[in-house]
Amino acid sequence: MRIIPYSIFSLLILLGTTHCKQNYVDPEETSQVTEKIQAVAVQKLELTTTAIPIVASGVVGSKAETNLSFKIGGIVERLYTDEGKRVRAGQLLAQIRTTEIDAQVLKAKQVVEKSTRDLERIEKLFRDSAATREQVQNLTTALEVAQADLEIATFNQQYAQIKAPHGGRILRKMAETNELVNPGTPIFRLASNKGKGFIVKVGIADKDIVRLRLNDKADVSFDAYPNESFSAYVSEIAEEADPRTGTFLVEVTLSASQKMIKNGFVAKLKLHPSQQDPYYKINMDALVEGYRNQAFLFIPDETGEKAKRISVVPAYIGAGYFTVLEEQLKAYDYVITEGAAYLEEGMEIRILDEEVSAVDRSISLKGME
Repeated sequence: MRIIPYSIFSLLILLGTTHCKQNYVDPEETSQVTEKIQAVAVQKLELTTTAIPIVASGVVGSKAETNLSFKIGGIVERLYTDEGKRVRAGQLLAQIRTTEIDAQVLKAKQVVEKSTRDLERIEKLFRDSAATREQVQNLTTALEVAQADLEIATFNQQYAQIKAPHGGRILRKMAETNELVNPGTPIFRLASNKGKGFIVKVGIADKDIVRLRLNDKADVSFDAYPNESFSAYVSEIAEEADPRTGTFLVEVTLSASQKMIKNGFVAKLKLHPSQQDPYYKINMDALVEGYRNQAFLFIPDETGEKAKRISVVPAYIGAGYFTVLEEQLKAYDYVITEGAAYLEEGMEIRILDEEVSAVDRSISLKGME
């Protein structure tokens, strides 16, 4: 048996150990390298001009509504109708006690008669050179003033009662018999028979009002008819914002319907603008961070192998998606959706084939959790 010298034996062991280290791969190091490449799914950016509905709500009212009131104040003597009643044009609806106004009319008549007598007498004296022209002029002015006072009192006497200006339906009664009311206090609210049906008035934000045009279509729903939708159209658009709310008032007119609709119904509306700027509709999975009005996304870089972080300003946020106008993303073809939350700027990515099954995709993305 040949004995190997100790020094040679040690050298062989050293060489063997070195050779093994060169071929050995630490599992932890391999794992770290693999984890740096993230599997992601992407969404192709497709431009569209499909109108995004504007959602709003309001209360149903009549197109032509009139508040009826007395011109003068007084005590309500009698009301001749009630809420929900239909009335015809010229029908007497209410009256106040006219004791005071009747006395004013009588007083004005007496003043006119006295002024007339005084003027006639002074004119005779003037013809006989027993009165001056100035006296005639003064009494002429006094008579004209008295006649104007009589005209005012007579006019007010006529408006001591309320008559229907047109046929319609009483929507609301706002006073009772023997109640003291001030001039101009509404007593009845009358909806005209000649109105254009029912309307809904809603407040629209400035970012949406620019998309609306007259005659744009709308869908209206009511809790009273939960499974039905009523057609409508935009009939009026305010030119300035309400200073209290900062919104623009839009009037929506309901089309004729066989269903019973009443004033006060709460309406839920979807307005369909006829004009829409081109935009991209992006899955909400692509959103990784938001700050004020900005949203941050990841896209594949020019090589398609690394993630690039960009910011956009969403134009609209819906259920599970948001939109971005064309100008902000027209330079890109794809946006990263699944796996975007785990990315960092410049991180290497592996884009999953669109045809990968849902099971395979969940396995591929499992490393992100």
